[in-house]
Amino acid sequence: MTNLEAVYCEVKPYCSADNQLELEKALLDAGSRQGVELAADGTYSPQNKRCVALAAVLVLVKYISLASETESQWSQSYNDKLEKRIKQLCRDNDLPVEEFLPDTVITLSHASNRF
Repeated sequence: MTNLEAVYCEVKPYCSADNQLELEKALLDAGSRQGVELAADGTYSPQNKRCVALAAVLVLVKYISLASETESQWSQSYNDKLEKRIKQLCRDNDLPVEEFLPDTVITLSHASNRF
C-alpha cells in the first residue's frame, strides 16, 4: 500500500479516488507540518500513521464548511459523522482537534431588517 492509498483509506467514504491531487497535496502539507517528506507513491509504514492521519484531517475539514446551514433560530447539520471522524483521527494520533474544529460559531448578519 502506498502513502496516498493510506490517506484514501482514512477519508473514505467522504472522498473518492478522483480526489487524487487533493490527497497528494494534503500529504505534502502534512509532511511539511510534521517535518518529514513522504512520497505519495512511497510504501506506507505504521511509522507514518500520524502524518497520514493529519493529511486525512486536512482533506476532511474542507468538507465541513458546506455541511450545515443556519437561519434565525433554526439550524441543521448534515455531516455530524464527518466531525466525529475528524475528532477520532485527531484523538488516535495526538493531533490538536481544536485547531481543525474550533468551538466558535461564525454568525453572518445584514442590515436589511433596519428599514
